[in-house]
Order: sequence, then C-alpha cells, then structure tokens
Amino acid sequence: MVAVRNISTENQKTRELLATLKLLSPGTPLREGIEYISQGKTGGLIVIGDTPEILDLTEGGFRINCQYTPARLYQLSKMDGAIILSEDMKRIVRANVTLRVDPSIPSSETGLRHRSADKFAKQTEHIVLAVSQSRNTLTLFLKDQHYIFREPPELLSGANQTMLALTQYVKAMQNALTMLNWAELSGNVTLADVVTAIQLCERVRRAEQELNLYRIELGTQAQSIQHIPELTTEIESVLLITKDYYHESLRDASEALDRIIGLDANSLASRRNISEALGYPRDIQNTFGAFEPRGYRILSQVPRMPFNIIENIVHKFKSLDKIYTAAIDELEAVDGVGKTRASTIKDTLAQMKTRTAQPHLLALPVFDE
Repeated sequence: MVAVRNISTENQKTRELLATLKLLSPGTPLREGIEYISQGKTGGLIVIGDTPEILDLTEGGFRINCQYTPARLYQLSKMDGAIILSEDMKRIVRANVTLRVDPSIPSSETGLRHRSADKFAKQTEHIVLAVSQSRNTLTLFLKDQHYIFREPPELLSGANQTMLALTQYVKAMQNALTMLNWAELSGNVTLADVVTAIQLCERVRRAEQELNLYRIELGTQAQSIQHIPELTTEIESVLLITKDYYHESLRDASEALDRIIGLDANSLASRRNISEALGYPRDIQNTFGAFEPRGYRILSQVPRMPFNIIENIVHKFKSLDKIYTAAIDELEAVDGVGKTRASTIKDTLAQMKTRTAQPHLLALPVFDE
C-alpha cells in the first residue's frame, strides 16, 4: 500500500493532544516530577511555556531560572502558586506565582486549581497541568481540550479490551476489502459495498487510535500491547476508498473524509451517515446501479507505485475500468509511468482479476442501516 499524502486521518486537535501526551509518558523527566508530586500529595499547577504573554499574566512568586529536575519540581510544588517551565521543559522559570485568569472565560471544572488551569490554557493556548491533591490525579489542559491520565491497572485492562475488539474489527475489515476487490474487478460495486468497507476501516482506525493512547500513557509498560504489522497500510484504505467514490459534484475527497472522521460512534454505526458524507442519498437500499471506482485503491496494490503517479493515471483515465482496458502505450504516455511501469500495471491488474474469485461473506458486525 502506498503512503497517501495530503490527507490526514487525524484532525489538528487530535495531533496536538497526542504530541503533548508523549511529553508526559512514564519515564520522561516531566512525568517523573509529577509522580513525585502525586506521591507527596501536595498537588500542583504547572504551566509549560515562558513567553512574554504568559509571564505578563503572572504576578507574585519569585524568579528561579534554574535547570529542571524532578526533585526541584516536587519541592517547589509544596508552595501554593503555579510553576512556570520553559517551552522546552529544561528550565524552571518561576514558582509560586498567581495566574491572572480572564474571569469571562467559561469553565466546567469545579476545584479552584483545575478551574484556573482550564481557563489559563484556553486564554494562552499553552499546556497547563493540574495535579489534584485530594484525588491524586493528573489532568492535562491544552487550549479547549482536557485529558485525565489513568492508573496503570485501568490502562492495561482497557488496552486489552480494545485489542480484542480491534482483532475482530480487522478480520471483518479484511473480508470487506476482499469483497470490494472482487466487486471492483468484476464491475459489480454497490453503494452498500462501499459504505460497509469504509465503516469497518474507520472502526479499525479509531480502535488503533485508542490503543495508541494507551501505549503513550503506559510508556515502557506498553510492551505487552502487541502491534498488528499490516494495520497501518490497511487503515489507509478508508482514505483510498473515499477518494475512489466521493460524489465529485457535491464533495471533494478531503471534505468527504472530514465528514466521516467527524462522525461520533453512534453516527458511524449508521450506514446512511456514511453515504451522506460521500455525497449520496441516505436511503442506501433504494440507491440502485453499479458504482465505478476511480482506481486509487486498486492501483495502490501495484508494486512500487508512488501516489503521485497513481494520481496522474486516475486524472487521465477517470475510472478503474478505463485504466484496465487501456493499451500499454496509453499508460506509458502518462507522466511518470514509462514502459516498464505500464507493463507492471497491466500485468498486475490482469493477475488480480484472474485470481479474484467471489469470496464468502463472513459475519460482519451489525450496523444500523
């Protein structure tokens, strides 16, 4: 499977959250200091970033500007005020400061420390950490997001459950993709085939994303969570299927994918919502006729086929059927293809069509219509 460029299966907020969680994985210096605070039951409020804007929004306390160590962070947390760390978390800049929080910023947090952390993160768009003295929990605030870290036993239990679910989803997804291969190469694709494949690929992507959160939180303890080697390439299928079938007059590929990724778990369970995201009617059962793929996903299975060349081929021929029936010299004329690659495309597609028999339908997870 080729690497699909320019389209991401994670939105900006998710990417920012994952990157921030990695800074706090067990074994990192910052997490070690926070563990000291939790064990000492002192509580703490930590701001990451020493920009002029942040420093202007603090008062009182005192300047430190010393090298960060976990022990120093713990000792300074015994005072009531917030601690300011440098952007790279290598220096403790100030301690025991009061944060001048904009009172007009809303917050659903209850405790004073957590409410201040929530508002200050929204106000400055920087990372703020709150360690609860009474509940002994760590909460991350980032812009308008917050994330409560969990204890290792809870994490391991949740990770194992997610892994079991993921294994079942992967089996169903692989079967759906095999069915789609057969349908595309035999010219019998229905909207239901497309929607079911996307639905299962997206379920797998979300389960793997959830598992990745567990891996990040567990740090070195995540070694017991196995990886499924082929999973990364399989997950790209949701992107390629979307590019193959989005309704061009109503959507572009990025918009269709954003709509699919934006569905919550309940909405994803309804095939009507997937159909609508692609730009088709919600009434799948009464949407008749064969659907013609553009050819992105099948071409991605051709060996050594860069994605930019796949795009050139699809742009030229518009559909998988026209690509399949094209003469070698027509393929060769496409920018970046050449004689050798044109022959490889023809041979691979012919082999795929010859060996692809209609597969037996396995029992798939039950979704709403």
